[in-house]
Amino acid sequence: MTTPATTHFDTAARDWDQRPTSLQLAAVPERLLAQLPLQTSDHVLDFGAGTGLLSTAIAPQVAQVTALDMSGAMLQVLDEKGFSNITTRQKDIFAGLPEQYHAIVSCMAMHHVADTAALLRAFAAALHSGGRIALVDLYAEDGSFHGDNAAKGVQHFGFAPDSLRALAEQAGFVDIAFSEILRLQHSNGRAYPLFLMTGRKP
Repeated sequence: MTTPATTHFDTAARDWDQRPTSLQLAAVPERLLAQLPLQTSDHVLDFGAGTGLLSTAIAPQVAQVTALDMSGAMLQVLDEKGFSNITTRQKDIFAGLPEQYHAIVSCMAMHHVADTAALLRAFAAALHSGGRIALVDLYAEDGSFHGDNAAKGVQHFGFAPDSLRALAEQAGFVDIAFSEILRLQHSNGRAYPLFLMTGRKP
């Protein structure tokens, strides 16, 4: 399925890792992993994996990473990085997933999904009992972060923690916690804080 968003990401894929925002986001994986207990036998899902910011950091620590994204061009860039235990999958999460995972991670992908409640339910369904989420996205903002929101497939101008916590609880998650993980410096002169939301499936 081609949408304005997938077209945007397909077009941008080759230069994605060199964007100023991507260079700042490079600080996220280490900070996220400090909050996410992983075992060497784990299978982790990276939702909205893109070119592999999180996948490539997690892969050396676990048995398998499945990198899920709607953009084939972004996943091709990730494939070319040559990690033997990262499997890329171009698929819509709502079409169902063939496996279950010990953890689901995501960075700056949730705001591209219209139905956040359904997304969190899909995460819960895809996790083993005791599985964890570690999700990074924007705190609620005024729509100025992306600029051309429609062309970039933006569905939410960030998230309010209380609202997101309620949706995660409704999806069945417990031990939900929020922390600021990074402040992105934008070319418009503003700084946009990102949160890390963690939680566990009982």
